[in-house]
Amino acid sequence: MLQEVRLIKPEWRHYRVIHSRFPPTNVFDSVDARDQLLLAELESATNDRLTNWRCWLPAEDFRSGPGWGAVMASFCHFSPGRFNDDTFGVYYCSDSVHTAIAEWTYHAGKFWLEHGFTDQADATVRSYVGSFTESLIDVRDIPDLHTDRYDIPQRLARDIRQQHSGILYRSVRHEGGLCTGLFRPKATTPVRQSAHFTIQWNGQQFTQYAQLSDYHAI
Repeated sequence: MLQEVRLIKPEWRHYRVIHSRFPPTNVFDSVDARDQLLLAELESATNDRLTNWRCWLPAEDFRSGPGWGAVMASFCHFSPGRFNDDTFGVYYCSDSVHTAIAEWTYHAGKFWLEHGFTDQADATVRSYVGSFTESLIDVRDIPDLHTDRYDIPQRLARDIRQQHSGILYRSVRHEGGLCTGLFRPKATTPVRQSAHFTIQWNGQQFTQYAQLSDYHAI
């Protein structure tokens, strides 16, 4: 499929959003070995994938310290996506918060509908911001990788992920937006937590979002 490999290192900051019900820190955010051991014992009660990271990543990909928790979690606790199957994780991020939210709402909306959640509600997400440190394969001009079928891009990812750090592609959920799928933690800097957003669900789909401002005492 890739007749020639075109590499590019994006110069823009990347964004990712996750549901705020997930804890903002995990074992990888600690820089102290004793702290990591204690946190590992606590987290293993509910999520042994984070503590058994060696099952999902080679040792040279291990990263820890402030800003690495959200990144490492993507490689240890994952579900199949456009460029990954159920055997490996990918850190997905976008060129803007708008694109990141559009991607999140598409997948979260499918999950909510499949589980019969048809009441009106709001979801709160938090965003993470980082920068690229590695060049990525540019596949923006390959139509077969930008459809609702994931079998073709997953097959490509399995073939190239050991040799390359990630993929740059067009967002299918936000016209004009760009996305990346990072195969290795080293392809990004540590990320920092940024703004929180609330997203409205009308019982069938997510319709609009707004940034949450500072809270004030009652």
